[in-house]
Amino acid sequence: MTAPASSTWAEMKAVSDGLPSLTVVGLKDIISGINTACRTSMSKSGRKQELIDRLRDTFAFWRTSDTGNNWRIAKTIIEQAQIPIARFAPSIPMPASAAYSVSAPPPVVRTAAQIPLPPSRSASGSATPHPPSTLTLATGYRFQPSPFFTVQQTVSQVLECHESYNSTDRRDVTLQFTLTPSQLTLLKASSPANGQTQLRLFCTTSKFYSPHGTHPYGSHAECPIEFPSTCEIHFNDSLIPTSLVKGMKKRPGTAPPPDLGAVAAPRERNTVRMVYVNTVSGGMPGEMKKFYLVAQIVEAKTVESLVDTLVRTRFMSEEEVLKSRAAPTSDGDDEILSSTLKLPLRCPLSFARITTPARSVKCNHAGCFDATSWYSVMQQTTTWLCPVCENALDWRELIVDGYFTQILKSTPSSVDDVLVEADGAWRTADGKYSSASGALAVQEYEYIDSDSD
Repeated sequence: MTAPASSTWAEMKAVSDGLPSLTVVGLKDIISGINTACRTSMSKSGRKQELIDRLRDTFAFWRTSDTGNNWRIAKTIIEQAQIPIARFAPSIPMPASAAYSVSAPPPVVRTAAQIPLPPSRSASGSATPHPPSTLTLATGYRFQPSPFFTVQQTVSQVLECHESYNSTDRRDVTLQFTLTPSQLTLLKASSPANGQTQLRLFCTTSKFYSPHGTHPYGSHAECPIEFPSTCEIHFNDSLIPTSLVKGMKKRPGTAPPPDLGAVAAPRERNTVRMVYVNTVSGGMPGEMKKFYLVAQIVEAKTVESLVDTLVRTRFMSEEEVLKSRAAPTSDGDDEILSSTLKLPLRCPLSFARITTPARSVKCNHAGCFDATSWYSVMQQTTTWLCPVCENALDWRELIVDGYFTQILKSTPSSVDDVLVEADGAWRTADGKYSSASGALAVQEYEYIDSDSD
């Protein structure tokens, strides 16, 4: 239940009257926060009175359009800027008959790895509590595909987790689901030898998913994995390490869905509990959005199996590679081999000599990275970047480079780089090995390799 409209507008007027007592920096901070949280577009330039007038005009518009929810959000931003509203008007207590209680949870034994979160806020706090609602799975709902797993079954409903408005607005939600005997048997029988069936936790935000079946980016949008940046998640009372759900800052899709079975054994009745707050950066709250949790059974793939599949199905022969380099490109990268090029044979990720040379078929550079190293890194942080040119790539467009493979076969492990000519001919700096020499015999390779040690 929300505060009466008359009280809301009285609060708004009190704050509006007190704006002149603030500094220009304080006013700009409030404008920035309101622009982000309420999707307004107030300018932060101009003199102090102009900033005050913009805020007052916005408040007045909210009142005439009866947009009390925007004011409740703005109020938390003003509090975050250390401008207590109580200084202008008394706070409005929440009635005891709130929709649900967010009283303090049972104590949890904390470890050093856990993130300190503020205590739970009761229903009588200044923030309006939002009851989490469990939703059925919408048609067309799916997450971005990954080479590391394939979704087999969805085993829970989708839990809607409401916005946290600031770093003290703690949210505490619980997702409960039941596994059938056949599902439990499938999970227990899993092993790397016969396929890794895993129970994983997926999460996305209201920026990419709508429970009403409409996606902001289209009806067939693929949702990236994104957990709250500051959160604690427990599965059957066991803490999921923060490192397993923390992606790169402001980069949705860079955190893989955690394997719940690696944290605790799945059972017939399972519980996922997530506690989260809105991280504050630069004195202002971050983007406010809802989160959606769902548990799914997946068929996981190992790095070794991915590399093996890549070699068997995506090998581009030496002739095909040279032919593709000879063809002109629209972006001018065909000039890359217009002169002698130094080609490293070490992986830019592991710095070890490449074993399985891989790159995107759309990358025109001669450099490659080691497929095993790349998959291993992407398994932890899914940036999907080419470590050679640092451009985003599609993992479905990876190839094994036959030209690079031939160079590796024709040089001992002591060779770290070769010189490549425009026509594809290559040689080592000392001229001892070259494209004219052909591949090393096994005996010669082993002899030179052992001698170099």
